[in-house]
Amino acid sequence: MLDIIMISIFTLAIFLVIYHHVLYPILLKLVSSNKKTSNPEIKKRRYLFSSADKKLNRFSIIIPAFNEAKFIAEKIRNLSFIDYPNDRYELILLCDGCHDETYDIAVKTLAELSCIDLHCQLINFKNNRGKVAVLKDGVSTAKFEHIVFSDVSALLPVNCLLMLDSHFKNPIVGAVSGGYKFAQKGTAGEQYYWQYQSMIKTRESSIASVLGAHGAFYALKKSCYQEIPADTINDDFLIPMNVIKQGYRVIYEPRVVAIELEQVNLEQDMTRRLRIAAGNFQQLIYLLPLLSPKYGWNAINFASGKALRAITPFILVLIFLSNLYLAPSYYIFLSLFSCQILLYSAVFLMTFFHITPKINMLRLICYLINGYWFALRGSLKYLFGLQEKVWTKI
Repeated sequence: MLDIIMISIFTLAIFLVIYHHVLYPILLKLVSSNKKTSNPEIKKRRYLFSSADKKLNRFSIIIPAFNEAKFIAEKIRNLSFIDYPNDRYELILLCDGCHDETYDIAVKTLAELSCIDLHCQLINFKNNRGKVAVLKDGVSTAKFEHIVFSDVSALLPVNCLLMLDSHFKNPIVGAVSGGYKFAQKGTAGEQYYWQYQSMIKTRESSIASVLGAHGAFYALKKSCYQEIPADTINDDFLIPMNVIKQGYRVIYEPRVVAIELEQVNLEQDMTRRLRIAAGNFQQLIYLLPLLSPKYGWNAINFASGKALRAITPFILVLIFLSNLYLAPSYYIFLSLFSCQILLYSAVFLMTFFHITPKINMLRLICYLINGYWFALRGSLKYLFGLQEKVWTKI
């Protein structure tokens, strides 16, 4: 009887992994191909004033900063060159207890000739209170009806607000997420993974809503903003998902891309992955009501995408343990267990010795397995209450 239970667990777990990585993307492709969607035209203003400017939506760009002396000047200059009437947007720059010269550099940059027309509220907090608290203060300070969140280290295209204006003309759109790329390319496996994620987001958006947003650049109606728990890890996921819960759509717009300048080393990347993994597990708990059938395709997308991704590390552990139990009794399970051992050992050795496989598929597999290893550690860290409570720069 126990053998039957273990075989059932093993089979179901294998199916869930295949469904999440293969069958779900195919399902999205089939459904999205039958959806006739047209992206709104992004206006071409070319920095020319006209009477049409008065019809443009107004935006409050909220940027939290913690020890961002390296990028803060470039970010301010970037925002000052956005092709949008300067009376239709404002910058709210929140220095969250910085220990470096972020605030002083910001003051000097805002006084530059190219930046003096940028309407900016510069707020300097003495203590590092955490990103969620700072975002809340930024929203309460915002004067305009639309909120834009962005990271200091991400440069925005000059037409980013024109793109947002085009989407927010649609009353059912509550939030919009732009595309995201790194200025410096990562590993081949990482590049394939980001291409895969962009494809998934585009199809999710065309069917219902994209799940979450890129923290580097996304926007929402101020009326759709809901406060999130102070201990939230992935704020750029939970805030847009609250928009979906209110009945609005969240759109993914890959035509306008934020460029991430920051290069992370191996230690920083590990810390980032652990934090994101802990956040993935946390948001699954917070957003369980979204699995209700009343949310339609959003519920299917959440269950098939984010929810399954959060528990996949534990599913892989189930596969390993059930396979270990069955291996002594069945030749086929002994063979499968041997394959698991060989695969995990190979990935470990290639990672330890910094060996890059020449075959693209192997690179992607290595990236995924390493990712799920970090995800398992991050999830356990969250479950045992070891996750940091205050937002710091990674």
